[in-house]
Amino acid sequence: MFIEKYLDIDQENAQQMINATEKMIIEKHGDNGFQNTKVYLFDDYAVLKMQNITFRNVINQDIDLKHLERLAVTLLELQSLGVSSVPISAFQSINGNGFIIQPRAKGAELYDKDKISDKNYVMERVKLLSYAPQEHFDKFVADIIKIISAGIIVDFMGKDNFFYDENIGFQFIDLNAHYDYEYGNGEKFTDDDIKQMVVFGSFLPCYFDTAPQYRDTVTKVFSELNENERSLLKEYNTVIFNKCKIALFNNEISEKTINEIILSERFFLQNQQFELVCLDKTS
Repeated sequence: MFIEKYLDIDQENAQQMINATEKMIIEKHGDNGFQNTKVYLFDDYAVLKMQNITFRNVINQDIDLKHLERLAVTLLELQSLGVSSVPISAFQSINGNGFIIQPRAKGAELYDKDKISDKNYVMERVKLLSYAPQEHFDKFVADIIKIISAGIIVDFMGKDNFFYDENIGFQFIDLNAHYDYEYGNGEKFTDDDIKQMVVFGSFLPCYFDTAPQYRDTVTKVFSELNENERSLLKEYNTVIFNKCKIALFNNEISEKTINEIILSERFFLQNQQFELVCLDKTS
C-alpha cells in the first residue's frame, strides 16, 4: 500500500529529494528498537528514511498514517504559534517503510551522540550552553509545556533530539508520535502529570546522563577530566541548572513541584554525578 501526504512542500520537490538519497551518504543513523532511521541532509530539509513508519510508538500502529497526518498538522499549528518544533513537511510509505521530510533544524544537536565521549567537545558545549540567555531557557520550558499539552511525545532520552542555535535558542526534533492516550490507551495527563514531566525534561541542557545507554560515556568523560576541568564543568553545569530552574519558575511551575522532582529517586543519578541541586531559586 502506497500512502503519501504533502503539507508545506510540493510533491515534485519532495520526490526529487527522496530520489537523491539513493546516491547520498547517510549523515545520521538512529534505531529505537522498532524503527530504523537513516537521515539525509539537504540545504533546507532533512529526509528521514524509516523502517516501520506505520508504528507511532512501540505499541501503537498507524496503518493508514492518519495519526501521523494529524500529528503533522498539529506540529504546523504549534509552529504558527511560535513553538520551536520542527514540523513534518511530507511523508511517504510503501508497505510500511518510507520517508519523512522535515525542514532542517538550525544550529547543532544539544549534545551530539557521536561526540559526547570527547571531553573537549563536552567542555566546549557545556560552556556554550552556560552562556545562553535566560530567554532561551524560558522559551524552552514554555515550548515543552505546549508540545506535551498537545499530546505529542517529547523524547527526553536522547539529547540529540534537541538542537541549539545561539540566535533562536532550543528546537525540538523527532516529534513523531502521540502519547498513548491519544490512541485510546490510558487516561489523559492531568496538569500535575504534565508539570512533573516538564520539570524532569527541562534540565536536559545540563551535561549528565538521561538514559542507561549514556551512563558509561558520562562516567568515562568525567574520569578523564583533570581537577581544573572538573571544577569548570561543575561550574558551567550549575549555571545551566539554575537557568533551567529559573525558567520553570518563570513558567509558573511551583517550587514544591520542582523540588519533588530534583530530590526524588528519579533524579538521583543526576545529583550524584555533578552535585547540582541548589534549592534556593535565587542562587
